[in-house]
Amino acid sequence: MPVSWTGPSGHVLHEPWVPGQVRDALSALITELEVAEPPGLADRRTAFKQQGQIAKSPGKARALSPMQRQELAVAQLLEQRPELLVGVKLVHADVLTKMGKETPDFECRCQGTEFGVEVTTRARPEVASAMHDLLERGLWDGPDVGVTLTRSGKLLFSEDPGKTAGIADTVITAIKQHTDVAGGQPVTGNVPIPELGLTATLHPAGPISGPGMRVTYQSLLTDPEWDHHWKMAALQIKDPIENKGKKAYTIPSIVVLDVSRLGWAGQQPLGPWTGKFQDVLDACDLGNLRGALVVRSELTSQGLEPLCWRGDGSLAVAAGAVLLGGHMPNAA
Repeated sequence: MPVSWTGPSGHVLHEPWVPGQVRDALSALITELEVAEPPGLADRRTAFKQQGQIAKSPGKARALSPMQRQELAVAQLLEQRPELLVGVKLVHADVLTKMGKETPDFECRCQGTEFGVEVTTRARPEVASAMHDLLERGLWDGPDVGVTLTRSGKLLFSEDPGKTAGIADTVITAIKQHTDVAGGQPVTGNVPIPELGLTATLHPAGPISGPGMRVTYQSLLTDPEWDHHWKMAALQIKDPIENKGKKAYTIPSIVVLDVSRLGWAGQQPLGPWTGKFQDVLDACDLGNLRGALVVRSELTSQGLEPLCWRGDGSLAVAAGAVLLGGHMPNAA
């Protein structure tokens, strides 16, 4: 990883726990951009270096714990990755003329047509998945008890992260009280989490247990639960698209929205659920935008997979050729 992008120390990508394939994938994107040297690249280097720092965090982040700073740095880099990926796609298409510092993120020219590409993401975990991760971190140092998280109440796609974290702290305290009462005997019992429609069932730890392996989430959903999940997930794309539409663009522009970290959108095979995203996109107020493309991508891949598109024909052709290597369906 180039030091010009991370600095000599303090960057999250220097941490030994970062998977090598993730570091390599980001390095590959950066290398391609460095070779192309588009105007405006220096600003991307600076942002990548600053937002990945965990030793020093700006503003309110100074009060965060070391682990919270690491999580913040990772989240900020994951926000930047789609921009780097789209930038590489535009380089491959030989249309990128400038990486913008403001709006749009990229200025392009294709067959005499100027257009802009604005990139954003929508990341919000399904609430049970978020609770699973919080319990795992909270029980990192023990007690050595097994926890199975199940749905037991109202259907809820997501909740405010701060509220979810506060509920998780309460659940962790209850789990530790259960183990104290057990006095070394096998731990059993339930900790209801009615605010999130969940229950944490306690049981003796399995033969393979330890930090990061104490909590299991039973994620099998019924058909009505899946239907609810996808409806709620699709609604999450409305605000980021419409907020981008409120910006002023000096050239006709589209927005590319990556939803790889929105619920299970980045993990499930494409299917009828994508129609719910199209329905929400069709109802969005695009404002000053001329099109919107919703995509997902794998962290270690340079591929972009389209979920849905809406926009005028001229920019659809350009967006399809640049981002996906062909024309967008339903481009008219």
